Amino acid sequence: MKNKVVKGLLVTAIAATAFAGCGAKKSSSVTEITYWNFPNFAGDKEFKKNEDYDAALIKAFEAKNPGIKVKYQKIEFSDGPAKIEAAIQSKTAPDVIYDAPGRVITWASKGHLVPLDHVDTSKLLESAVKASSYNGKLYMYPQGVAPFTMGVNKTLTDELGITNLLPLAKEGRNWTVEEYEKFLRAAKEKLAGKEDVSPTLFYTKSQAGDQGPRAFISNLFNSWITDKDVSKYTINDEGGVKALEWTKKAYDAGLLGKGIALEAKDAVEGFKSGKLVSTILFSPGLAKQVEKFEYKFLPFPNSSGKATYEYLVAGPAIFDNKDAKKIEAAKKFIDFMINDADWGKRTLLASGNFSAVKGVTGLYEGEELKFAETLSSQFGPYYNTIAGFSQMRPLWFNMVQGVLNGQQTAKEGLDSFVTNANKTIAEAK
Repeated sequence: MKNKVVKGLLVTAIAATAFAGCGAKKSSSVTEITYWNFPNFAGDKEFKKNEDYDAALIKAFEAKNPGIKVKYQKIEFSDGPAKIEAAIQSKTAPDVIYDAPGRVITWASKGHLVPLDHVDTSKLLESAVKASSYNGKLYMYPQGVAPFTMGVNKTLTDELGITNLLPLAKEGRNWTVEEYEKFLRAAKEKLAGKEDVSPTLFYTKSQAGDQGPRAFISNLFNSWITDKDVSKYTINDEGGVKALEWTKKAYDAGLLGKGIALEAKDAVEGFKSGKLVSTILFSPGLAKQVEKFEYKFLPFPNSSGKATYEYLVAGPAIFDNKDAKKIEAAKKFIDFMINDADWGKRTLLASGNFSAVKGVTGLYEGEELKFAETLSSQFGPYYNTIAGFSQMRPLWFNMVQGVLNGQQTAKEGLDSFVTNANKTIAEAK
């Protein structure tokens, strides 16, 4: 009897051990990856909050990939970049990040990312692939592209009686500096007595949204921040100096608001709330946030009569956390995000961007988004991936502040900026 009891206990113990082993095996078969995202997906019709959309995207992915679990963290544009850098330094970087080439290519150059060799780049726009690559390898999977433009509150210009001064009926809506100045002066005159509303806001506080002021100055008299080969900074040419001189005069005349201590979020919120007649920072993504009035996309004024645009490229990248299973799972997740029959298109539409795939157009309804989609042929040289880009950015807004404060002339400021900015290229290589 005793032997039977012992034998029974032994069988039970073996069975329990086997069951526990199966449980452990099942648990280890699930690969967990981390996914960080800025507020990139605000345009979905069902999920209005970015974090709700990301949660739905993850749920759909996990349903089709039960062996992968995605842990999500929302980050903000204000402090998100610093959090990512801190995570990289502490070796706790996320597996997947949805971002833009400005930061992504810097990480790639430092060996922090996984090259996306599995992506067929022949189907993608050349401008998007070039912006997303480093040393001939793709490090960000470009999902969407969009021009950074100016915008105007047409509802307000109608009320002020100045809509006729806008280039809405002109080919490409292009306009000159003289036409733009005439519009600003008319807006300022009509707004007399309304201290809380400005014609526009030229902001200079930080690098957040700094593509707006740079594109604004680059365009006025047909200059650009870098040369065509994106090998050096050239904005101190004759056109660049003339543009910054004009900006200083217009700022002093009260045509560009009081933005010397303000930043991009102030301009965006001011425009959305109806406190600005126009904005120097606008895009299809930002347009999705406008609900209270009729907006119109506007080109930057350009003396040649045709604007050149800085542009956004957005998509996911994968950090190299030295775990082959996580890398493979991350690749499946970003492929789902971009190529899934349902969620690929939905994610693109939620971003408000246009497709980075050749020939894929007409995804949005409405005159304004259709107009913005035509501007890809006017994209300028994409310099956000130039060596030392992140070190250049504070040099820019500090220089512009100095010029607007009268501490230096436009030529002195731009000459100094170009000298120091070109040093950042050499130091980063």
